[in-house]
Amino acid sequence: MQRAILLQTNATKSKQKTLNKASLEAVELANFLLQNRKSKRLMDLHKTMYSTCKKTTSFNSQVICDIERTVVESKGTTVQSITVKFNTPRNCKTFNTKSHFFVELGIYPRNRIAIPIKANKNYQRFQDLIKKGWTCKTFGLTSNLQIVAYLSKEKEIKQRKNILGIDINAKYFAISVVSPQGKVLYQTYFGKRIWAKRKKIMKRRALLQSLNATKKLKTLRNRERDFVKTNLGQIVREIIKIATKYDADISIEKLKRFNPKGKRFNKTVMRIPFYRFKQILEQRCFDNDIPLNIVDSWHTSKWCSHCGAVGNGHNSTNYSLFKCKCGQTVNSDRKASLAVAVKSLLVRNKHNLSNSAFFQFTNGRVSVNGLLRSDDVGLNQIAVQHSNQSMESQ
Repeated sequence: MQRAILLQTNATKSKQKTLNKASLEAVELANFLLQNRKSKRLMDLHKTMYSTCKKTTSFNSQVICDIERTVVESKGTTVQSITVKFNTPRNCKTFNTKSHFFVELGIYPRNRIAIPIKANKNYQRFQDLIKKGWTCKTFGLTSNLQIVAYLSKEKEIKQRKNILGIDINAKYFAISVVSPQGKVLYQTYFGKRIWAKRKKIMKRRALLQSLNATKKLKTLRNRERDFVKTNLGQIVREIIKIATKYDADISIEKLKRFNPKGKRFNKTVMRIPFYRFKQILEQRCFDNDIPLNIVDSWHTSKWCSHCGAVGNGHNSTNYSLFKCKCGQTVNSDRKASLAVAVKSLLVRNKHNLSNSAFFQFTNGRVSVNGLLRSDDVGLNQIAVQHSNQSMESQ
C-alpha cells in the first residue's frame, strides 16, 4: 500500500530560488526527452538519451532516470510541470533539529540543500504514519516548491466470509452484500446528494461562463472539488461500516476508457469521481484490514440475476432499468453491484471448485459462464443450479 502526503516547506528566498531553478531545469529536460522520444519503452529511451542528458544537465543519475520514467508514462507531447523524486539514502535524507524537521535533497552532484518543513497537520499525519510502521524511501519536489512524502507499508489481510459489491454510476453508488451461497444479505444506495449538488453547480457554471466571470468560476470549481471529496469520504466510511458488520470483502469494477457517445454522455461519465473514490476506498480498506478486490467489468451490466443469461443490458427507453427476456425488471445499478459481488465469489473459488462454489439462482436452463471470461477461470464447471427464487428475492 502506498500513500503520498504533501509537506509544506518553510525555505528562505535563496533556497526557493535554487529549488525553482532545479524545477524549471527538470521541466526542460522532460520536454527535451519527449521531443526525442522514439519508443515508449523505458530501456530504449535510456539507451539512446541517458548519455546526452548526463552531459547537458547537472542532475544526478537517479533524478535523470526518474524523469525518463515520467516521460515514458506521459501521454502528451509537452509537460508544464513535473514532480522530481529523490530516493533515500542515496540522494536524499532527513534530520531533526530542536525546532525543525528537514528534508535534504541532492539536487546537483555533491550539492545538497536542506529544506525545513512546516509543523502543520500534514506533518503531524506524516509522523503518525511513520510511528505506525509506514516507511518513506522517496521524497518529491513539486513545481510549486513543496515536498511530497511517498510512504509505503505491506501487511497480510485475511479474506472475509462474504462479498460486498459496488457499482459506480453517475448518479449514485449501488451496494450489494452476497454470501458464499449466493444469498443477498443487504442492498442500498449512496451518493445521491453528490449528483443533486453537482447538477446545481453545472447550471451555475453555465451561467458564469456566459458572463465570463473567471474568478467566480475558479471559486465554484474549488467548492465543487471540496464538496465531492468530503462526501466521498463519508460514503466510504459507511461502506466500511457495512463491510465490517457483514464480515465482507469489498469488490469494485476495473473500469476502462469508454468510447465517445456524444457530448452530453461524455460530460456525464467524466464527472463520475471513480478515481478519487477508489483512492479513498483503498486507504480505508487497508487501515481496517478489509480486502479490496478489483474484478473485470465483463458483462456485469448485461447479466440477469434471475435466469443467469447475458442479455442486451440497459432498457432502451429507460437507462436506469434492466429488462430480461425471462421477465425480470430491476434497477440496473442494483443488479450490476450484485453481479460484481457474484463475479468476485466466482473468481475466489476458481481453483478449489466444489458444491459450495455452485451458486443457486433459478431453474432456467441457460448459459451461466457469461460473467467470466475463459481466461479468468479456465474451467467450465461453475454452473447455476436449480432454485425456485431469484437472487434478488432471496
